[in-house]
Amino acid sequence: MSVFAPATPFAPATPFADFIYRHFRAVHALKLGLALLIAVTINAIWAPPHFIWSMVTIVVIMMSLPQVGGAIEKSLQRAVGTCLGSIYGIMLVATIDSYWLIMSLLILAVSLICFISAGRYSYAYLVAGFTIIIVVGDANHGTSEALWRTANILSGCVIAILVSLFIFPIKAKQDWRSQLTNTIGNMANVLTQHLQAPANHNLDFRTELETAMKAVLTQKKLFFSLEWESQTLKKHKILLSQLVNKQVRLITLLELLPLTRWQEKDKDAYNQINSIAAELALYLQKLAAFTGGKTPQRPHLPENLESQLQHRLQLALVSSSESSLATSATSLHSYDAQQGFALTGYSWLIYQLAIAVEALYDDIAVIDIAYHKPPAAEIKPDQTD
Repeated sequence: MSVFAPATPFAPATPFADFIYRHFRAVHALKLGLALLIAVTINAIWAPPHFIWSMVTIVVIMMSLPQVGGAIEKSLQRAVGTCLGSIYGIMLVATIDSYWLIMSLLILAVSLICFISAGRYSYAYLVAGFTIIIVVGDANHGTSEALWRTANILSGCVIAILVSLFIFPIKAKQDWRSQLTNTIGNMANVLTQHLQAPANHNLDFRTELETAMKAVLTQKKLFFSLEWESQTLKKHKILLSQLVNKQVRLITLLELLPLTRWQEKDKDAYNQINSIAAELALYLQKLAAFTGGKTPQRPHLPENLESQLQHRLQLALVSSSESSLATSATSLHSYDAQQGFALTGYSWLIYQLAIAVEALYDDIAVIDIAYHKPPAAEIKPDQTD
């Protein structure tokens, strides 16, 4: 590993970073207050006209985005939108004297922006629209006032970026890692509870699985912030999306577990398959420990896990079929048909869980390895599919 390589997002967090993450709401509120204090101090010293727009900009940017990456992206989008909107607004104020003509062109521009606003840069369009309105105002002022309003908005962007970057930075990577760990940990707990339950249990795992799904959705919301914070994760943004999809697949498969039922007399047959499922639960627990920073070394799955499990599951089904031959002749046909179908379906479910766990391991391995290799040697996401 190069001494200049950035730390993997799965490395144990420093006490300072852990403290910031655990108290990020209080830290974020403190940072917002500090940014406003800087703006107020500038206003007290130099008293630039219309400086209130600098404070409004700071609140709009920082209020809902505590992470560094999100604040940077939102600030840049606001800066671009401000420049475009102010150029148009200043042009209207400087070249047109008619009130109705100015307002007509303002309404036309804002309506057009509303029509084309969409996608990742929708915030820049939004800012451009209301910046035109701010700069033009009541159309009864000169270009000097319009320029001051533009400058104050841009100064608010700069203050928000500097405070987000250098004052107790709240990293999206820490939140993403925590949400990923929570998802994997919840899935491991659901599988463990299922295996420890009585044969014909009636457990409800909806709460745990809903919590896991919420953590997955939070991961998706952090993607843009991650791209600004880490060039490595930016190069693997497709992989991050695939990682989310594979977690959703695992959660979907685990939702089927409470639907599986068997009687006490069938317990031995199902226990053969459950011994394999118990290994999957252990693999998920080890993966959660690694992504959470509790273990420094990335865990590895056995080689050819998929083919090994397929062979063991087939042996379990054959063993169960042979044991069912000892049943009485009168009940043999109906019992074998129902039990054979149930065992085969349950075996398929455990096998699909194994494939999903293996895919999850592979994606996390790609991300971890990417931080330990020079950029030219990084593994590309499509190599893992």
